[in-house]
Amino acid sequence: MVMRKFGLFLAAAAFVYVSFLTLSKNDHAVSENQYVDAVVFVHGFKGNANSFNTMIARFEEYRWGARALTINVTKTGRLLVHEDISLPNKPAFIQVLFKNNRASFDDTSHALASVMQVLKKEYGINRVNIVSHSMGGIVSVKFLQELYDPARHPVTDKLVTIGSPFDGVAGGRWFTQNTGPAVYDLMPGSPALAQIAAGHTHFPAETDVLNIASTGDQVTPVKSALHLKAIVPKKNYHVNVIYDKTIDHSGLHETPIVDEKIGHFFSYK
Repeated sequence: MVMRKFGLFLAAAAFVYVSFLTLSKNDHAVSENQYVDAVVFVHGFKGNANSFNTMIARFEEYRWGARALTINVTKTGRLLVHEDISLPNKPAFIQVLFKNNRASFDDTSHALASVMQVLKKEYGINRVNIVSHSMGGIVSVKFLQELYDPARHPVTDKLVTIGSPFDGVAGGRWFTQNTGPAVYDLMPGSPALAQIAAGHTHFPAETDVLNIASTGDQVTPVKSALHLKAIVPKKNYHVNVIYDKTIDHSGLHETPIVDEKIGHFFSYK
């Protein structure tokens, strides 16, 4: 009799514990009010925290939102998340940092898919906008074409690509100065770029795109950046070329001119 009562006690305790875990998990997963209008920043080849730190800081100065999460993707694929205090009812800025910043399009797009899955499952984020630079724009498109699953990932309402070489990087010198699997993917005519071009029918119909390029970009020629037009549905595609020779590839995410274009696209202004 004593053993039976003890067994019932353990069963009841286990039920309470499991219920507590379930409630805690659900409470964590439904934090949508804390992370509204999320914007995910995706850097490019050899990118790091500096790639978007200053843009995010400027967006905060404009009172367009606040940094909410920084997600580091390790070389082994682990996600290390640092949470900041987000502003209620203000867009939540989320910076993604790939430790393996020279990985192939395929590996990086899968890493981005993992990030998106965590944002939906663990943080209750159901919709996002993406701001991407250089190769970050390519892997964002590849993710949306090949890996996006509305059951597991937030819907991407808007995508901004900044200086992204959808038809390859210019100049032989760049290829002798850089190493890593992504170098081969970024070559004009590479199988990786051809695969993305061939997947134009799989781009989500609900995602609007702003394609930003600069005549001063020494890495991504305007023609290469605008190759995105053939990948995105016509009704979703918006383009803005900056005719300024002083704004180079790395300077594209450091200029208020680009900030203004993104602000209008996201209806911040």
